[in-house]
Amino acid sequence: MKPLYFEHVPPRGAYNNFPRFRPDARQYLAHLYQGGPAPEVIQESRGAGAYTLCEVCNKRCGRYAMEFIEWAVFWQSALDAAPLAQVLIAAPMTRRSRVMKEIVAMTLSASPPRTGRINDGLRRYVWNSELNGLSTGVRVYAALTRDKDSRQAAGGANVNTETGAASIFTEIAFAPFILVTSFLDSPPPDPRLVDISHLAAAGYKDREITQLTLPVLRLHGHYQGTYR
Repeated sequence: MKPLYFEHVPPRGAYNNFPRFRPDARQYLAHLYQGGPAPEVIQESRGAGAYTLCEVCNKRCGRYAMEFIEWAVFWQSALDAAPLAQVLIAAPMTRRSRVMKEIVAMTLSASPPRTGRINDGLRRYVWNSELNGLSTGVRVYAALTRDKDSRQAAGGANVNTETGAASIFTEIAFAPFILVTSFLDSPPPDPRLVDISHLAAAGYKDREITQLTLPVLRLHGHYQGTYR
């Protein structure tokens, strides 16, 4: 097996270049549901991420990271310019394909290896720069957030108590974005999330004006897929 390298999720230049603190997940659940002691706080000194990619894959995905960083800086600037806005409409020039490939790469990095094996089309989409289009049954959704907290949840599942619809998804919530990838044609965990899957249809070299209308949501504690 090839040695794994530390992969920042999101990229370090997208405001992920400072230490992050998070509770131990198992201890947190035991504390929450079983009355156990308060969870140990773990410091991730490099920023959010983990040892998930080999050196070749890490460098290959670096081609996409710069475009995602530019996209993140644009939307963070838009949030800063409208501190009370609950919805933002903007149309930056975007290399859509590279942004989406970085989102998919982050999704795979934040998920167990089984996710990539089951959805091999996503791995091919990231590896082949010229390939466009997401795998069947996969959709990507987005919103904005000003929250200083962050969340990463792989293999999340929510059930809408009103409609009975089940959502199967991976979530990466790290300001300025909330990014949710849903699987098996399931709906997003929150109807306010905006479908941005169409970005994957663009060519690798395309750079286009890309208008999006994105809600600004708050994270609801540590519960994946829940927002205020």
